[in-house]
Amino acid sequence: MNYVKQKGFTIVELLIVIVVIAILAAISVVAYNGIQSRAENAKTVAAVTSWVKALQMYRLDTGSYPSVHSCLGDTSTYTDSHNGRCWGTNTDGTWVVSTTFLSQMSPYLSTYPAPSNKDVHANSGGNQYRGAMYYRYGAGAERIYVQILGISGSYTNCPDISGLGPAFSGASRTNGYSCYYNLPQ
Repeated sequence: MNYVKQKGFTIVELLIVIVVIAILAAISVVAYNGIQSRAENAKTVAAVTSWVKALQMYRLDTGSYPSVHSCLGDTSTYTDSHNGRCWGTNTDGTWVVSTTFLSQMSPYLSTYPAPSNKDVHANSGGNQYRGAMYYRYGAGAERIYVQILGISGSYTNCPDISGLGPAFSGASRTNGYSCYYNLPQ
């Protein structure tokens, strides 16, 4: 009896190919997500760097930093969700882009650089954290809060931002970390 040998792949060969493709797809998805986070963080760091330079020029001209706190960006940066807030609870209307702050900063910036507005933490009933904000606790106690996607651990993992010293504190969030920086005095 003469058998005709058929051409084709065996089940084992096909399974090996499928497993290799699945592994490559999984690696690609993880790498892609990491690239997105790094791009959003680079956008935030660049925006904050511009804001810090403008704040320092304001301080040189006026002798102090602005007295009103504000999310950093323009009035459309955070309008996609959370009632325009970059920080705070659903019932707190404080943490928005302040038009008074923008007026004070307008001589120092031709446009208002927008940090990422991706949520580092958000829940439907309360707090959310995204982007960056300027906060003045009082004269000599001005800070920048920056939300960084995808990092964890400690504030020592916060990025260096031109014009600011290293982060002095921070807080872990669901999708990243809140980094707290003091403005130089």
